[in-house]
Amino acid sequence: MSLWSVIAGLVVTLMLGYGAGPVRTRAKRSMAEGLPEGVSELYRSQWAVLTKEDDGGATIGWIERFMFFAAFLTNGGGVIVVAWLAFKVASKWNAWTNITAVPTEVKGIDPLDFAIGRRRWASRVLTGFLVGTAYNICAGMLGAAVANNFGPLSQLVGY
Repeated sequence: MSLWSVIAGLVVTLMLGYGAGPVRTRAKRSMAEGLPEGVSELYRSQWAVLTKEDDGGATIGWIERFMFFAAFLTNGGGVIVVAWLAFKVASKWNAWTNITAVPTEVKGIDPLDFAIGRRRWASRVLTGFLVGTAYNICAGMLGAAVANNFGPLSQLVGY
């Protein structure tokens, strides 16, 4: 495999990376978020602060895409992919316990409204996690496919 093949695969993986955020956002767009309408504005604003997403996932996503690209490019890459996914699930499991560690009730909020808010939050977090990971696997695979087939592809387009 030539250096140009690897560079072409990296470029494809890089370019696909710019679509990860919009795909995750679109996947979560149809999902309800926050506490139900009947909850006071004070609690709703505090809930919004508590459940605000951070940007750490974007950094992990870039690293993950390139790691998947490298893994799919090598013969023993399956082990790397499985190990990373196991690590990621274990890490998310630990983080998930923090979401479920949110108090089961808050004075001033109806328990059912609070449960609805927690379920919505958990669903959005899970959706972002699954869609982002699946997207990164596909981006790494496509980049590796381009790298592995760059010679025939470049001849096809006359390069």
